[in-house]
Amino acid sequence: MTNLSEVTTTMNTSMEEMAIGARKINETGSTLTEISNQVKLSIEKIGEQVDLFKV
Repeated sequence: MTNLSEVTTTMNTSMEEMAIGARKINETGSTLTEISNQVKLSIEKIGEQVDLFKV
């Protein structure tokens, strides 16, 4: 029974670690989406500024 208890504890710990890792991946994905949206807006603003110089 001790072995089963140890294995169960190890599995629970591993599952918690995987959940933490998945949460971090999701947070990173959200942050990357925000950054890419900011970059897109910046590029659009730069494009508008460049258009002002066209003759």
